[in-house]
Formats: sequence, C-alpha cells, structure tokens
Amino acid sequence: MANFEKEIITLLSTDIFKRITNSDNLQLAQIYAATSLLIKAGIPFDLIFSPGTRRLSSGVDLRIYINPTTQLNFVISFQDGGTVF
Repeated sequence: MANFEKEIITLLSTDIFKRITNSDNLQLAQIYAATSLLIKAGIPFDLIFSPGTRRLSSGVDLRIYINPTTQLNFVISFQDGGTVF
C-alpha cells in the first residue's frame, strides 16, 4: 500500500471523519477541522457551499481526491432536509 493510501486511511479513521460519515447534521467547526486535517496532510480536496433556499437546506459538498479516477464525496447538511448536492 502506498504512503498516500495509508494517509487517507488514517485520516478517514479520525473522529471527525467518523462523525461526518455517521451524522446528517454537522456544525461548521467540524467542517473546519476536517479541512484543516486535509490541508495538513497535503490531500487535494474541494469544498463547495450552498446557502440553501426556501425549499432546500444549506450544506456543503466535500470532495477528496484519491487519484485521477477516484474521489470520495461527503454531502453535509447544516439543517434537516435535502441539499442541492
């Protein structure tokens, strides 16, 4: 297993990423913590924010790039209900 793959597995094993995968609603501080870990590890990612509408809740789409053909997507809602993602 390549060193980069080990870093990804270690990162996804942290409490913050466990919360992201097991929770429908997260606080903004938890998103900051996740992006901080990704930056420190040098792992490429995109974070897209949608402010929501009267019909859809606000949320973010966190995309972590593993290689050119593989990425992990986390859709995180800040309120109950669906998001645009």
